Amino acid sequence: MKNLAWITSALAALSACGDNIKPEQPLDSGVDSGLPADASPDAPSSFTKPTPFAVPLSATGPDQLQSATAGPNGMFYAAGYAAATVSGPKLVTVVRLTSTGMDTTFGQGGKATTTLDFKGGGGEIDVATQSDGKIIVTTTVANLTNPADRDIAVIRLTSAGVLDTGFGVGGIRLLDLSTAFDNNGTLTGFDASRDLAIDAQNRIYVYGVQRGEGNITGGTTPRTDTDFAVVRLTANGDVDLGWGGGDGKYLQDIYSAGAHSNATSRGILALADGSVIAGGYANSAGLGTVQPVLFKLTPAGALDTGFADQGMFHDTVLALQTEIYNVALHGTKIVTGGYGRNAGTANDWISMRFDANTGVRDLAWGTTNGAVVFDPSGTMAGSNCRTAIALPGGRTLLTGSFGPSNMPAQDAVFAILDGSGKLDTRFGTGIVSYQLGSNGNDQFWGAAAAGTSAMVVGYKGGGAAQTDTVNDDSYGVFLPLP
Repeated sequence: MKNLAWITSALAALSACGDNIKPEQPLDSGVDSGLPADASPDAPSSFTKPTPFAVPLSATGPDQLQSATAGPNGMFYAAGYAAATVSGPKLVTVVRLTSTGMDTTFGQGGKATTTLDFKGGGGEIDVATQSDGKIIVTTTVANLTNPADRDIAVIRLTSAGVLDTGFGVGGIRLLDLSTAFDNNGTLTGFDASRDLAIDAQNRIYVYGVQRGEGNITGGTTPRTDTDFAVVRLTANGDVDLGWGGGDGKYLQDIYSAGAHSNATSRGILALADGSVIAGGYANSAGLGTVQPVLFKLTPAGALDTGFADQGMFHDTVLALQTEIYNVALHGTKIVTGGYGRNAGTANDWISMRFDANTGVRDLAWGTTNGAVVFDPSGTMAGSNCRTAIALPGGRTLLTGSFGPSNMPAQDAVFAILDGSGKLDTRFGTGIVSYQLGSNGNDQFWGAAAAGTSAMVVGYKGGGAAQTDTVNDDSYGVFLPLP
């Protein structure tokens, strides 16, 4: 394993920002039961559908919120990007949200806009907080020496909303995990940031991907596939060289049927005992098109061979595709959120449950090969689940969308499963959808919960052909929890 190329140049300061927690521990480990597996449209409920609110990050260009975490005094933080024009830089931005919208006392006019130009895709900006209220943000950015390559940036803001110069170098730590492979001018195998966790000692786990190390098996050509990568930083942003492979990093290669597979990281949890559980998906031969991956690391950063199959679950669940997008912890149980399908081209939402200690999958969870599978559109329109968040009472909040991409039928949606994996009819049918705009591609990406409320964030899609007047716009939904 090669040493990490830790870049020590500080980036320009942030223009404003501000404060507090992404709970990685369960809010409640209780279990609900007795609710129907499929909620009918006329299911009795006193639930009132919350009204979504706009989060004005950019007056003209596109903006998106991609993640959320609990903040102080019943408020929440959300992170994403804002651009002044469609072609302009997508500046990483943090906001603080109340039950009705943006808290204008935070940052400058309610938002903290950094000078970091976001170079990733959906789900590549994440936010969490340390126990003292300082805010951690991870994101994908351009490499400083080769702007066509990609690296990972880790930022810390103080609770006062300014760049914390005691963190990393000038408040920012840049991680150059690998160099993309240049195939006659086309780069492949980028570094990318996908999730973030904070442990009980305020250490930071940066979860992403990098290009696989070494050569393609049996040859001299460098690998171009991606591996799962977990990097641990100290509370103050230094690489923890005593963890993982001796360079602060753990790499999980996916090798099957004589070939390396592309790995896509998604969700990570730091457990109370110092171990780590991370999920995502891969495209290994002989196991369907895409398969879920869940692995566990010891407190020292080694693969926990007592978990699942020698440390990793990687198998077919639905015949064609099964993806893990995020993981929620309920006591000793892990509930996943993602999507896939057994046949055809339209995805369903998929949730699985695992034992957090042994990695054994609960085959009694759901009715489809040990998975809860449902179509939130009800019309086989195709659906994508983006995150899974633990709620009180053993419930799990799932967020995402349904409908064809960049079409008016693609709406933002969230669903709540009870502790037995059934749709929770205390929230209407258990599925709540929103047509935020008429141009398609509405999405809910992130969510967070604290006490008796949750916040769901995403954006109103501007369609495939965006302009400076019609483009993505950030939205939030405040959800009281019965």
